[in-house]
Amino acid sequence: MSRKPLPVVDPDRCTGCGRCVGACPPLVMSLQAQGPRGWGPKHAVLHDEPGCTGCSKCAVVCPFEAITMVRTPD
Repeated sequence: MSRKPLPVVDPDRCTGCGRCVGACPPLVMSLQAQGPRGWGPKHAVLHDEPGCTGCSKCAVVCPFEAITMVRTPD
């Protein structure tokens, strides 16, 4: 049995536009800066894996195809 699909963000393709964050019904996606103290370029991250419903709305709205839904085995 496999688990629900979860979004995996490709940091090389993600521009930090935030569309995935706005489209996420359970609010488990966020933008995080890579630099110290919140500075630097931002990228989307799944910050609450258990709260993700696997709906894939984040992947659908991403204009840069930076999010892939991946189903991982138990």
